Amino acid sequence: MAKKIRTKKTVAKKVVVEEAVTKVKAPKFTVKVPKKVYLYVLILVLVTIAGYFARKTFFAASVNGQLVSRFSVIHDLEKQGGKKVLDTIILKTLINQEAKKRKLSVYQKELNEEMQKIEVNISSQGTTIEALLAQQGMTKSDLTEEIKLQLLVTKLVDNNIKVSQKEIDIYLESQKNQNTLDLGNATLGLDRVKAESVLRQQKLQAKIQAFVADLKAKAKINYFINY
Repeated sequence: MAKKIRTKKTVAKKVVVEEAVTKVKAPKFTVKVPKKVYLYVLILVLVTIAGYFARKTFFAASVNGQLVSRFSVIHDLEKQGGKKVLDTIILKTLINQEAKKRKLSVYQKELNEEMQKIEVNISSQGTTIEALLAQQGMTKSDLTEEIKLQLLVTKLVDNNIKVSQKEIDIYLESQKNQNTLDLGNATLGLDRVKAESVLRQQKLQAKIQAFVADLKAKAKINYFINY
């Protein structure tokens, strides 16, 4: 019986010891990073990102490590053609403002039709529109904007243009004297159609120029830079 009692006491002690061990929590080791470190890291990241974008925003190239700023390029370009470019932007703005006032717009169908005419005309000359645009330093998007502006200003002016037969006769006669060509009866009708189209386009351009000049004269334009 004595052996059994000792065994129970031993087991009881063992259980007590195990419970005590489980209640003791292992110490936690934590490293506190100062808030300033987070701030410095954030600033470093922002500076890196800003530097990446600033390279293209503020610099155009580098020559043997020496940076060429975009401002120097812009400055030289402005000296060469700043006034012309500014006047073009002002005229575009005036036309768009007037069109908005009259609630006029150009539809995609009209743009597509005009673009198709241009592509057919260019193809007949043995080249492509992409090649021609590349020569002039333009993109198809630039051409689309030009077409849109031309269609818009055409809508703004009175395009009810009439060409008299007398005007056609005078035009053909001037062309005949200039080119010393004898217009035969077989091509006379075709030449008159072309002449009427040319004269109509000339009158339309004259109207557009007068309209744009009038817009500019009535507008309040403040120049902050004199070229």
